Amino acid sequence: MNSSFPKNTVLKNTFAMALLLGLCSHASTTLAVIKNGSLGNASGATDYYQVTCSKNANGDTHHLSLKLLDLLPVAAPKVSAQVIKGRFAANTTDAVDGDAVTSPAANPWTTIIVNKVPTKVFNSGNGVYDVRVNKTSAGVESYQLNYNCLNSAGKTTGIATKFLQNQ
Repeated sequence: MNSSFPKNTVLKNTFAMALLLGLCSHASTTLAVIKNGSLGNASGATDYYQVTCSKNANGDTHHLSLKLLDLLPVAAPKVSAQVIKGRFAANTTDAVDGDAVTSPAANPWTTIIVNKVPTKVFNSGNGVYDVRVNKTSAGVESYQLNYNCLNSAGKTTGIATKFLQNQ
């Protein structure tokens, strides 16, 4: 019985290390940037960001993925975000103000014709993405952006953000 103890310990340690490495590798694929902001009372208030996606050890960027969360306090306007890169664009709106559920992901896409059939294409690649956050009517709103530059396998690529306009 004592002779099996070291063998079991080695197996347990090996399993624990494999599990830890697996979790670490998964974490690198889901790491995202979180930015909080607010929109002033004016109905046309818009915040404007530029997000630059670039190649890193995980390779080239395939697309930028962005989610939006309309934070407390609950107010009448709905908050939306648009992501634009060249001919690629996407919009998302948080449907319920003040809950903990983000909007659906906005992944910039364009439509091309393949064999006479309109087809969505999501490969917007490395470069600068314009991100605008706005609302449907007057009233102060707070929001949270959750975004990430991803390669075609869903792993994080290089990312830098510039805040250009705060309204």
